[in-house]
Amino acid sequence: MSSRKTIKIIFLFSLLTQVLFSATEEQVDRYISVSSSEEQLIELESQFSQMQQSINSLNKEENSASNEYDMQLLSIRFREYLQKNISEDEMDEILAQYRSVVLLKFVSVQNDTEYDEKEAETYRKALQSEENASTRIDLSEKISEKLYNKENLGILFDNLMKPLLQNGKGSQEISDERMQKTKEAYIKSKIEDGKLETIYMTREFSIEELEALLDVVKTAAIERESKAVFGATAYALQEFFLSMASRYDVNKHKK
Repeated sequence: MSSRKTIKIIFLFSLLTQVLFSATEEQVDRYISVSSSEEQLIELESQFSQMQQSINSLNKEENSASNEYDMQLLSIRFREYLQKNISEDEMDEILAQYRSVVLLKFVSVQNDTEYDEKEAETYRKALQSEENASTRIDLSEKISEKLYNKENLGILFDNLMKPLLQNGKGSQEISDERMQKTKEAYIKSKIEDGKLETIYMTREFSIEELEALLDVVKTAAIERESKAVFGATAYALQEFFLSMASRYDVNKHKK
């Protein structure tokens, strides 16, 4: 058998496997409806629309239609990634976890609560004096560590922030050492942000509910979901970030 025929057979087998075992559109739609993904996508579209306008303004190109990225593509690409990277069986396992009352409560709080970082920090400080404070904080932080782990946050940095920094104006000034330090700082910041947000979002949860929620997020199904969602977010935003790179001035955005 020729190498060309072998490659063709492998390609066809891979394609057939993907079609047979990838999650269905109906599964993805159901997942989007029961999770907080749809609300997060809407928020991302809003945030990055503002970012696009801000960078255009800094570069005095705000009226250039050619510089506008279609934000509706974010949702399309997000769904596309989930369907291709989660199998039917895996999606069934993920959806089964969403029968958990405590997980649905957590999702509901995420969707319905307007998060304010200052308010959350004030709550965390006040919490220190309450009974069972250390237990509550410990459980909330363990939940957060499962939802915002280093590997998944690294996916976001490597696929979004790194290409933006590498392709933006002034990118030649960024050494490998500086890029690595920037990545580490980004991941550390996001982990701390996640802990604070989780402590605040679960403030109405009992200790028993926190323990039950931790059991849910520790399951293999939720771990797969989390990794897939971070991957889908990176995939959805990648083209947008690359479209911004030519207008992104590294020096203007230094802290």
